[in-house]
Amino acid sequence: MNNSGARSAVRVIRLDEFAPRQAPRPAAPEAAELETEWSSLPPVSWPDPIGSVRSRAPFSELDGGVHAADEEGNEQAEDDGIDLVPGPALSVQAQPVVAGGKIPRLPNGAVTSWPLRFQGLENEYARLWAINLLWTLLTLGLYLPWARVRSQRYLMRHTKVAGHVLDYHEPPANLLPRYLMGLGLLLGVSGAWAGGSMLAGMLALSLALAVWPLFVFMSLTHRMAHISWAHRRLAFDASCQAVYRAMWRPLVGGAAVAWVCMAAAILRHPGSWLAWGVAVSLWLLAMPAFVWTWYLFRQRHLRLGPMHLLWKASRAAVAMMFLRITVWAMLTTIFSLGVTAMVLAGVLVMRGRLNLSIQSELLLVAALAVCATVQPYAQARLQNLVWNKSGNRYLRFRSKLSIADFVMLQGKHALLLLLTLGLYWPWAVIATRRMRTQALTVWSRVDADVLKAHWPAHELAAPGKMAGSPVRL
Repeated sequence: MNNSGARSAVRVIRLDEFAPRQAPRPAAPEAAELETEWSSLPPVSWPDPIGSVRSRAPFSELDGGVHAADEEGNEQAEDDGIDLVPGPALSVQAQPVVAGGKIPRLPNGAVTSWPLRFQGLENEYARLWAINLLWTLLTLGLYLPWARVRSQRYLMRHTKVAGHVLDYHEPPANLLPRYLMGLGLLLGVSGAWAGGSMLAGMLALSLALAVWPLFVFMSLTHRMAHISWAHRRLAFDASCQAVYRAMWRPLVGGAAVAWVCMAAAILRHPGSWLAWGVAVSLWLLAMPAFVWTWYLFRQRHLRLGPMHLLWKASRAAVAMMFLRITVWAMLTTIFSLGVTAMVLAGVLVMRGRLNLSIQSELLLVAALAVCATVQPYAQARLQNLVWNKSGNRYLRFRSKLSIADFVMLQGKHALLLLLTLGLYWPWAVIATRRMRTQALTVWSRVDADVLKAHWPAHELAAPGKMAGSPVRL
């Protein structure tokens, strides 16, 4: 490869023995489950497994870009009884943009792996965090956009993929209007509720839910357009109307639950609270479908230069993730309440009476313990599900975040944050970022130099186009 000394080592896997299948053969149970799980997407022209002869044929274009997804390369190899043998690194020259729009792949069915590496230091980030906190307090919060940009730039510039670091280019002044709008909306909702008018509070909350997709659209569009890899900008190419279509169901359901709750509080009838409980239960049962719809939409509109991603997780996989999170939350709640009951019993035996303040404090600690264990469990599950099912025919992502290790790390961080009154925050951020980042790997059948040749730098973007907008091959 034409890599410089700064480029990190990549591992090359040869899949030469992948050959096109001449006759159908009975699929293994694992393969059958995989095909069933991935059949939730609309029918598209899927390529052959990574490394096969037919997979190197010219591909079709969909929506003006590379819009085809790949099967699980290494899982398919295991199903076919093929060993993944490391091979020597291949030297591939950077190719110019081809008129036909085809990106050259590595020869002989080779696949490279680009592990993500995070090289941030706790002490450096702690100094940056302290300066940001000081300026935010002195400016009564107006410095918050600048603090956010400085923190993001540090984290991005210490994350390396395939020998190149990420970067964050958004000017802090661009964040200030969105920050002020969000702050004004939050203060408006809080003020309406604090004013004592329940109807005014509900109207303000409904207005906030109505404009929430607009904030999501602005955040994703600007954030992705200002993240770069090797001076190549990423992009989120969905429209604001598409974001509203993807988010209206959970928002309308949440607004309906809030209005039913207000009606139950006004009527004070047992039947009204029963109706509210039914509405909440239905909304929670529909939450896996909401999450599946959103990530299917979001991942399909993430652009990496000439390519965009697909997400091939099924509704059943998302529902199973929610079921596991619910079971884990129930177990941790039962355990925390049991420990709290034992502590309260010990206090009662030692003092002869139970102080109400001690009881409230112990219950609060139990609730915080549940949150400190359930949230990282859900984050680890979601990261593995989202990125293990993201990719296209050229790039695939793998996330091997250990759920047990991540929960233990976040539990330690919660305890240290409590003991240090929040001063441990920068060390917790760096440790969490390192574990989550280094659990990710990019598998590619395109050399990094070839990808850069087909992905123009944002300095060379055509006039009138947003920097980093995807090229149409």
